[in-house]
Amino acid sequence: MPTLTVKHEGGVASTIHVRGHQVVVDVPPQMGGEDRGPTPVDLLAGSLGSCVAVYVARYCREVKLPHEGFEVEVEYVHDMETSCVPALKVRIRMPADFPEARRAALMKVAEHCTVHNTLCRLPEIEMAFAPAAKAATT
Repeated sequence: MPTLTVKHEGGVASTIHVRGHQVVVDVPPQMGGEDRGPTPVDLLAGSLGSCVAVYVARYCREVKLPHEGFEVEVEYVHDMETSCVPALKVRIRMPADFPEARRAALMKVAEHCTVHNTLCRLPEIEMAFAPAAKAATT
């Protein structure tokens, strides 16, 4: 099972470390942060949009359909009262030369991306404390 690590960086900011990559996560000042990076909810929406983009690009490449420069836009609601994201709207913007007759097939491919499937099926989440890190000795 793949693992990533999220390290506290001061204030409410953290850095996600995964496979040699780093992503800084923070919140805007009105939420108590310094806005040094996208919020966790931004990343949730971004995960969905980028997963859709991977599936769209792979499908178009395999069946040789025009797709250079396509975009995936994700609009989302962050309900602060319930600490939930009750709505996500995904819009795929294909180039003008993308064939109209292939849109339905492309939408079916996009709807089967891993993040979409995960959000639709709600994964089991287990939370626990890990052993504390040993204090550095000098």
